[in-house]
Amino acid sequence: MKRMVIDRKSDAPDSWMKRIGWLVLIWGLSVLALGLVAYGFRFVMKAAGLSL
Repeated sequence: MKRMVIDRKSDAPDSWMKRIGWLVLIWGLSVLALGLVAYGFRFVMKAAGLSL
């Protein structure tokens, strides 16, 4: 059986930039999704007559 060797470059700045980029992208999309859900709740409550 042949053994696979995985070459990992942990010091590569491109790798860190990609990781930070993905982190920021996922965080931003989750904040956007939360805002859309909150806006949806607000719309439904206003439509039902529940406003301040």
